[in-house]
Amino acid sequence: MHFGVNSRQVMSETIDGETIVIHLGTGSYYSLQEAGADIWAAIARGANEAQILDELERRYDGQRDDFVPGVTALLGELQAEELVLQSPNGSGYAPAAGDAPLERAPFVEPKLEKHTDMQDIILLDPVHEVDDRGWPHASEAAVS
Repeated sequence: MHFGVNSRQVMSETIDGETIVIHLGTGSYYSLQEAGADIWAAIARGANEAQILDELERRYDGQRDDFVPGVTALLGELQAEELVLQSPNGSGYAPAAGDAPLERAPFVEPKLEKHTDMQDIILLDPVHEVDDRGWPHASEAAVS
Protein backbone atom coordinates (compact mmCIF):
# COMPACT_ATOMS: atom_id res chain seq x y z
CA MET A 1 0.00 0.00 0.00
CA HIS A 2 1.32 3.42 -0.97
CA PHE A 3 0.77 6.60 0.98
CA GLY A 4 0.33 10.22 0.01
CA VAL A 5 0.00 13.51 1.81
CA ASN A 6 -3.63 14.56 2.31
CA SER A 7 -2.96 17.69 0.24
CA ARG A 8 -6.55 18.96 0.42
CA GLN A 9 -6.23 19.35 4.18
CA VAL A 10 -2.50 19.39 4.91
CA MET A 11 0.50 21.59 4.25
CA SER A 12 4.05 21.00 5.42
CA GLU A 13 7.48 22.54 5.43
CA THR A 14 10.88 21.18 6.43
CA ILE A 15 13.32 23.58 8.04
CA ASP A 16 16.69 22.50 9.47
CA GLY A 17 15.69 18.82 9.53
CA GLU A 18 12.35 19.37 11.29
CA THR A 19 9.13 18.91 9.37
CA ILE A 20 6.14 20.98 10.49
CA VAL A 21 2.78 19.66 9.28
CA ILE A 22 -0.42 21.69 9.59
CA HIS A 23 -3.88 20.14 9.31
CA LEU A 24 -5.94 23.01 7.93
CA GLY A 25 -9.25 21.36 8.82
CA THR A 26 -8.53 20.93 12.52
CA GLY A 27 -5.99 23.68 13.15
CA SER A 28 -3.61 21.21 14.79
CA TYR A 29 0.03 21.26 13.83
CA TYR A 30 2.63 18.54 14.16
CA SER A 31 6.38 18.17 14.36
CA LEU A 32 8.52 15.37 12.93
CA GLN A 33 12.28 15.18 13.39
CA GLU A 34 15.09 12.94 12.17
CA ALA A 35 13.65 9.62 10.93
CA GLY A 36 10.12 11.03 11.22
CA ALA A 37 10.99 13.88 8.85
CA ASP A 38 12.60 11.39 6.45
CA ILE A 39 9.48 9.20 6.54
CA TRP A 40 7.30 12.24 5.78
CA ALA A 41 9.54 13.15 2.84
CA ALA A 42 9.27 9.59 1.48
CA ILE A 43 5.47 9.70 1.80
CA ALA A 44 5.44 13.02 -0.07
CA ARG A 45 7.28 11.21 -2.88
CA GLY A 46 4.63 8.43 -2.96
CA ALA A 47 6.53 5.69 -1.10
CA ASN A 48 5.00 2.52 0.25
CA GLU A 49 6.11 1.06 3.58
CA ALA A 50 8.80 -1.16 2.01
CA GLN A 51 10.28 1.81 0.13
CA ILE A 52 10.27 3.88 3.32
CA LEU A 53 12.17 1.09 5.08
CA ASP A 54 14.66 0.91 2.17
CA GLU A 55 15.39 4.62 2.57
CA LEU A 56 15.82 4.32 6.33
CA GLU A 57 18.27 1.42 5.86
CA ARG A 58 20.46 3.66 3.70
CA ARG A 59 20.42 6.58 6.18
CA TYR A 60 20.34 5.04 9.64
CA ASP A 61 22.38 2.57 11.64
CA GLY A 62 20.50 -0.64 12.32
CA GLN A 63 18.67 -3.44 10.60
CA ARG A 64 15.37 -3.26 8.73
CA ASP A 65 13.65 -5.18 11.54
CA ASP A 66 14.73 -2.43 13.97
CA PHE A 67 12.82 0.17 11.93
CA VAL A 68 9.56 -1.71 11.28
CA PRO A 69 7.75 -1.09 14.61
CA GLY A 70 8.44 2.67 14.57
CA VAL A 71 7.52 3.08 10.91
CA THR A 72 4.31 1.06 11.28
CA ALA A 73 3.30 3.03 14.39
CA LEU A 74 4.03 6.41 12.76
CA LEU A 75 2.11 5.51 9.60
CA GLY A 76 -0.85 4.54 11.79
CA GLU A 77 -0.69 7.85 13.66
CA LEU A 78 -0.41 9.87 10.44
CA GLN A 79 -3.47 8.09 9.06
CA ALA A 80 -5.46 8.48 12.29
CA GLU A 81 -4.73 12.24 12.25
CA GLU A 82 -5.78 12.31 8.54
CA LEU A 83 -2.41 13.72 7.50
CA VAL A 84 -1.78 10.96 4.96
CA LEU A 85 -4.05 8.81 2.84
CA GLN A 86 -3.56 5.28 1.55
CA SER A 87 -3.52 4.66 -2.17
CA PRO A 88 -3.63 1.13 -3.62
CA ASN A 89 -1.59 2.11 -6.73
CA GLY A 90 0.75 4.80 -5.48
CA SER A 91 1.54 8.02 -7.22
CA GLY A 92 4.84 7.34 -8.95
CA TYR A 93 7.37 6.95 -6.17
CA ALA A 94 10.60 8.87 -6.66
CA PRO A 95 13.51 7.75 -4.44
CA ALA A 96 15.41 10.38 -2.46
CA ALA A 97 18.01 12.15 -4.55
CA GLY A 98 21.68 11.83 -3.72
CA ASP A 99 23.96 9.14 -2.45
CA ALA A 100 23.71 7.40 0.88
CA PRO A 101 25.57 9.26 3.62
CA LEU A 102 29.14 8.10 4.32
CA GLU A 103 28.22 7.45 7.94
CA ARG A 104 24.75 6.34 8.93
CA ALA A 105 23.07 8.22 11.78
CA PRO A 106 21.78 6.44 14.88
CA PHE A 107 18.14 5.50 14.48
CA VAL A 108 15.74 7.11 16.94
CA GLU A 109 12.19 5.82 16.74
CA PRO A 110 10.05 8.45 15.00
CA LYS A 111 7.61 10.44 17.09
CA LEU A 112 4.69 12.57 15.93
CA GLU A 113 4.35 15.57 18.24
CA LYS A 114 0.88 17.13 18.12
CA HIS A 115 0.21 20.74 19.10
CA THR A 116 -3.21 22.34 19.49
CA ASP A 117 -2.31 25.71 21.02
CA MET A 118 -2.83 27.67 17.77
CA GLN A 119 -5.99 25.99 16.45
CA ASP A 120 -8.13 29.14 16.62
CA ILE A 121 -5.59 31.21 14.69
CA ILE A 122 -4.94 28.54 12.06
CA LEU A 123 -8.67 27.99 11.48
CA LEU A 124 -9.22 31.73 10.94
CA ASP A 125 -6.48 31.96 8.30
CA PRO A 126 -7.88 31.77 4.75
CA VAL A 127 -4.90 29.58 3.73
CA HIS A 128 -7.17 26.55 4.19
CA GLU A 129 -9.61 27.69 1.50
CA VAL A 130 -8.14 25.64 -1.35
CA ASP A 131 -9.46 23.85 -4.41
CA ASP A 132 -9.23 20.10 -5.08
CA ARG A 133 -5.49 20.34 -5.80
CA GLY A 134 -4.75 21.52 -2.24
CA TRP A 135 -2.30 24.17 -1.09
CA PRO A 136 -1.26 26.61 -2.58
CA HIS A 137 -4.20 26.61 -5.03
CA ALA A 138 -6.90 28.93 -3.63
CA SER A 139 -10.53 28.06 -4.27
CA GLU A 140 -12.51 30.37 -6.53
CA ALA A 141 -14.65 31.42 -3.54
CA ALA A 142 -11.50 32.54 -1.69
CA VAL A 143 -10.27 34.55 -4.68
CA SER A 144 -13.54 36.43 -5.27
